[in-house]
Amino acid sequence: MNQNNKSSSNNSKASIDDLKALLPDYLTGKGIDLKKNFTCLNPNHADKNPSMTYYADSQTVYCHGCNASFDIFDLFAIDHLNASVDSSNRVQYPNGFKEVYNKLADYMHVNVSKFKVKPEDAERNKINEFNHKVIEAASKQIDQTDYLKQRGISEELAKKFSIGFIPKWVNPTVVIKDGRELTPTPRIIIPTGDASYLARDTRAAEDIPDAEKNYIKIKQGGSHLFNSRALYDDTKPIFIVEGEFDALSVMEVTDQAEAVALGSTSNVDLFCKDVRKIRKNKAAKNADYDPVFLIATDNDNAGRLAAKELEAQLGGNGFETYTVNIARNSKDPNEELVKDRQKFTSEVTDRIKDPDDYLKNLLLRIQERKDKPQFIPTGFKNLDKLLDGGLYPQLYVLGAVSSVGKTTFSMQIADRIAGTQGNPIFYFSLETSKDELTEKNLSRLSFESSIKADKGKPQTARGINNGYWIDHKPEYDLVMDAVNVYSRYYSKIHIYDGTLERPTAQTIRDTMKTYKRKHPDDKPVVFVDYLQILKAINDKDTDKEKVTRSIAEFKKIASELEMPVVVISSFNRSSYQRAVAMESFKESGEIEYYADTLLGLQYRAIHEDTDDPDTMKSAMQSDPREIELVVLKNRNGKSNTSINFEYYPRFNDFVPSDDED
Repeated sequence: MNQNNKSSSNNSKASIDDLKALLPDYLTGKGIDLKKNFTCLNPNHADKNPSMTYYADSQTVYCHGCNASFDIFDLFAIDHLNASVDSSNRVQYPNGFKEVYNKLADYMHVNVSKFKVKPEDAERNKINEFNHKVIEAASKQIDQTDYLKQRGISEELAKKFSIGFIPKWVNPTVVIKDGRELTPTPRIIIPTGDASYLARDTRAAEDIPDAEKNYIKIKQGGSHLFNSRALYDDTKPIFIVEGEFDALSVMEVTDQAEAVALGSTSNVDLFCKDVRKIRKNKAAKNADYDPVFLIATDNDNAGRLAAKELEAQLGGNGFETYTVNIARNSKDPNEELVKDRQKFTSEVTDRIKDPDDYLKNLLLRIQERKDKPQFIPTGFKNLDKLLDGGLYPQLYVLGAVSSVGKTTFSMQIADRIAGTQGNPIFYFSLETSKDELTEKNLSRLSFESSIKADKGKPQTARGINNGYWIDHKPEYDLVMDAVNVYSRYYSKIHIYDGTLERPTAQTIRDTMKTYKRKHPDDKPVVFVDYLQILKAINDKDTDKEKVTRSIAEFKKIASELEMPVVVISSFNRSSYQRAVAMESFKESGEIEYYADTLLGLQYRAIHEDTDDPDTMKSAMQSDPREIELVVLKNRNGKSNTSINFEYYPRFNDFVPSDDED
């Protein structure tokens, strides 16, 4: 943002704050006494006892009866622009905020900079107006379909949430924006706000053309959480589910709990943000907010991932949270309701009474993964044996002094996993470019190919880079053999070149969270090379604080997203002439604490007379170099043990020397 834009943004914020500060004048002008409670200004609330209060600190009014919280913009829109209030007590501005702001400034006779209304604003307002009319029309036609009955939902519950039906629905966003003619389809309309809804195709699956199967569920409008109004009431447990029909299924069988639908697993952050905002608003009014959340997402990988994210975010913010399985052997709660209503009712009731059904859920999770190996083999048999099969969804930290080959070793593991297992690899390289890493891989493959075929000279990474081999037939054939092998799986290796713009650990976590949400069934492996040169999450952090924050983020990736994370770490200078140990790692206290497995690479000669400078010099110059991998910590396996490798540095290849590979 340039300085002029930044200044303009600050001025706009100041103008908004100036108008917000006029709320006392606005209320007084309505004849309201600010020193005592007054009748709620929410048009949806028939307030029999004055229950709304003015709060000067937040420049808002708050109703203790319906939990509505409005500022001056909300009230002006309700009073003068026919704005409605949705089920979550959000004010739906008919023509957007800019119109409210501009007209309020005129109404209050305040000289401030006005917003310019753009063509897209008018287009958005037109869509919202159309959406509102769709919801109204649909609610009057619900008797034209038996789809809700098929999904186990009663007419009474449908009316409560203004659920409706449009026999010939077309997507208004496409029609208004593009002007295209669309084929109408029959749709159940489930409102998520005054001008937002889910349009669900009611045709049988076999009657929907393949080209339309991706559009069975279409969202309209800006509000995506279903029944979010229930979040304001902490007197009942609140089930968090994925789909709107799942939420309806819970409320169909009990009135002892509420249910809120995410609408999509991608709305986890939105849900948590709303909950934090509600608690903040309640706290500002000295009101307690202690909801109990029962997470009941779908029984698939995406649902389990969403549950873990919800547990982490809500639990991390001090909310009482339980993950429950009310769908049991079905995919989701609605499927279970349709399959066995009595069983589903019993399950929901039991979870309300006893949400922490921990042992039963643990056994179910074990049963689900019984025939699915949780580890990913590294491709080194001696290492896999040491790690009880391979890499698990844990945090691994690999340390070494320079020149021992820690980047080469980790890249070779990544290459083997992609090549033999087909798992996606995410390699965040902060010191070596993507081209250099790729050339290292091709060098190693040319070396391995030359041993098998006994033809041509294997190429170093630099040799591949300078292109000498192109004009020499044996070497050309050897390199092209390597290229052909690599071409079979290199698309699985996503190398993020951080040599120019270094990422933070938070950036890496966000990248993996986005990928996992889009590909919940994939089992990626993350490599970070290396820890100490990551960009700090907070620019003011010391080196120690940077490492602490970063390693904590990587632990979250491993545990919450259920994927192995391998982080390379440098060693302290004082450790260059000593055998690897816990204290060898820079800022070792935090690394040791968070890592599930702590590994160190070193020259085997370190066990000899290290006072003799020729001992280590000879070890570093030998070809191959004799390398030892030491397991310093292994939370779920053997510690204080080691395995050996021969390292061919010219060709970037580690070969186990104490076990057949």
